[in-house]
Amino acid sequence: MRIHETVEHAASPQQVFEMICSPDYQELKCTRSGALEHEVAVEVEDDARTIVTRRRLPTDGFPDFARKFVGDSVDVIETTVWSLTPDEDGGHSASLHLEIPRTPVSMSGSVVLEATDDGGTEHTMEGELKANIPFLGSKVEAAVAPVLAKALRLEGRLSREWFEEKPA
Repeated sequence: MRIHETVEHAASPQQVFEMICSPDYQELKCTRSGALEHEVAVEVEDDARTIVTRRRLPTDGFPDFARKFVGDSVDVIETTVWSLTPDEDGGHSASLHLEIPRTPVSMSGSVVLEATDDGGTEHTMEGELKANIPFLGSKVEAAVAPVLAKALRLEGRLSREWFEEKPA
């Protein structure tokens, strides 16, 4: 299932990039996503910044058929590899991989931060969500897709709070 979600940030792509790459922001994102437990790792290499979050999330909002597969909680590992070199217009891009261990569900795609005409940033997540479960794969994908959209909307809300507390 193709996923395409966009939120706007009232800050430049560089400011949003720095926020996203901040361990403090990643900790906040994990906590505010309702994680029961989480770990954050941010590594800087010569030309890339890799962010790995591991979250244990409750499955309260999952449909009953999905909860039968995963139980009361699900582990989600999100790996984002950002290029340290901005695009020509000052934007940033990253590869994105989500996996849910012990399940046949994953997503691979990209994240793009692009400047808007009003000086803000358009933050787009795009990728292919796969649930390799015979007969139920499309139902599982349809159940997971809104969770991903909700996660990106959370990032939009967190960025407003972040920049109110830490103005550029």
